[in-house]
Amino acid sequence: MTLQELKSRLDEMSPLKVQFVARVVDALLHPPQTHVRKEGTWLTGSPAWLEYFSLALSVHHGATTVPLGLTEFETVFRNACESIGWRTDPPGSATRRFVDLEVWVDNQPERKLSLKSTAAKRLSESTVHISKLTEAAWIQDTRTPADRRERTLSLFRDYAKAVDSIVMLRAFRTEGVPDRYQLVEIPTSLFASIQDAPLDSFRSDAPVVPCHSGDRVVAHMALDRSDAKVTIRRIELSACTIHAEWVRSGR
Repeated sequence: MTLQELKSRLDEMSPLKVQFVARVVDALLHPPQTHVRKEGTWLTGSPAWLEYFSLALSVHHGATTVPLGLTEFETVFRNACESIGWRTDPPGSATRRFVDLEVWVDNQPERKLSLKSTAAKRLSESTVHISKLTEAAWIQDTRTPADRRERTLSLFRDYAKAVDSIVMLRAFRTEGVPDRYQLVEIPTSLFASIQDAPLDSFRSDAPVVPCHSGDRVVAHMALDRSDAKVTIRRIELSACTIHAEWVRSGR
């Protein structure tokens, strides 16, 4: 739509609609500042992708004080990719486990992504927490360490085959409205060492298994028996990619 066409459409709108559009325009004129944390990644290498995401945050907070949630994040992420010509799989068409979005960046192989978001209070500046990596109903039914180990290792083998990385949007807030968003990518390779976890690691009904990168512990995998889910705790941000941050103005 051209600027002239937009102006003509405004002439057809009621005063209330014009007021609403004016609010959206005002939000777009004051987008959050984009801070690239790592240059040249598959996302930060595209200024247009970053700009679209910034504008989407502007529009969102032009209408609400609620942090951008998971459903909205998935939509914005997909739309940002499509806006610059990256092909994505149709929304809602996938029957595969674990994967939320497949995206083809230019001529590269597809990236199979799991998308997460969090707006928890007092987010850490050094670690990331995934409250639910995936559901696992079998957790409540397993009774022996050998069974727990076998089911866990099988789950993570399947997960590694299906998902390349986890992309998480973190909303930092001092009060109600987020003042900073951070986009983090967590490689599923961080979970590879779980395959080497000894049987003793699964003696507990709710085991916590460290994930190693060399001699360094970079995360902890926990089986949550009460909610039948897999949780990943204390993921070291230094082992992940922080693509960018968006800081809202003081308006």
